Amino acid sequence: MSALPWVDFDLAISVAGRLMPKAPPTTRAMRTEAVAELREAAALAPGLVSQATGLPLVTDGVDLVVDRRTWAASMVGTAQLLWARLGVAATPGLGQRITGRVVATQLGGVLAVLGSRILGQFDPFAATPRLLLVAPNVIAVERQLRLVPRDFRTWVALHEQTHRVQFAAAPWLPDYLLALVDEVVSAEDDAGESVGDVLARVLRRGERPQHSQGAMLDVLSAPQAHAPLDKVTAVMSLLEGHADVVMDLAGPGLITTLPTIRARFESRRDQGGRFAALGKLVGLDGKLAQYRDGAVFCRAVLDAAGHQGLNRVFEGPEQLPTRDELLSPALWLRRVLGLGARPQ
Repeated sequence: MSALPWVDFDLAISVAGRLMPKAPPTTRAMRTEAVAELREAAALAPGLVSQATGLPLVTDGVDLVVDRRTWAASMVGTAQLLWARLGVAATPGLGQRITGRVVATQLGGVLAVLGSRILGQFDPFAATPRLLLVAPNVIAVERQLRLVPRDFRTWVALHEQTHRVQFAAAPWLPDYLLALVDEVVSAEDDAGESVGDVLARVLRRGERPQHSQGAMLDVLSAPQAHAPLDKVTAVMSLLEGHADVVMDLAGPGLITTLPTIRARFESRRDQGGRFAALGKLVGLDGKLAQYRDGAVFCRAVLDAAGHQGLNRVFEGPEQLPTRDELLSPALWLRRVLGLGARPQ
């Protein structure tokens, strides 16, 4: 494993807490109702996902409804676990402590931005894998889009619990993703780039890789890291796109306003707003592309081979689509399922 830089994670939590925007105003009764409905939806969702996909039912796990700061602290806690598994320096020197505080400040700032937007997250890397639903953000979006609260809360839970079902069906997946991250770190270590090398790449922004990782990663990542980053992006695109498709397939019998939710939510995704520039910088625009590229792939495979065919992606790393296959599902259908193109 490669040694990662030491990070002052306690400072990251503090910075995120100080910068986190205030939650939308609510009464105690509103908060109590939202928490209860999100918990109910989280408990119901795995069964609906299993029924819709044919993947095994997941009956264990931890479901938490949290506020923004708790979500940020939870993400930092998971980062600490990952840092330890990937080889963080145990006893940092003075220079490492200075650098670690700078990195922690940046991390806290990013978490403060994300913490006001993310609706939920399944964390497979925590000591106990867990689902986090961020109640203030769910309330804010359902107000903004004028949605039926119970329907929207169920819809969000379906997406996040699809991730729980995915990781249960592919227990090898967390280690596979960690191995890819280690490849990225190793590539960065081997590159040994100077600040001048990075600045030179900034000046060559026209030479961006064929598959963008987001502006910041495109600039800061050494060229040797692009291959493992492409694999990470392909996996995340598959998981997010699959969850986006399944949440709509599993919801119609329960969520009467589902078409309205999908239409208004997609419109919200397309709106730039005040976060657009930052989103492009840190790769949030890339995450939206992941949802859409992954969803197109999943729908194409479902159309050709149904859930039985699509579920092959959870059998092992060799069955995962490459990034090229994600963008051209016919390539994956031919390689994994032996299916040729359908006649037009």
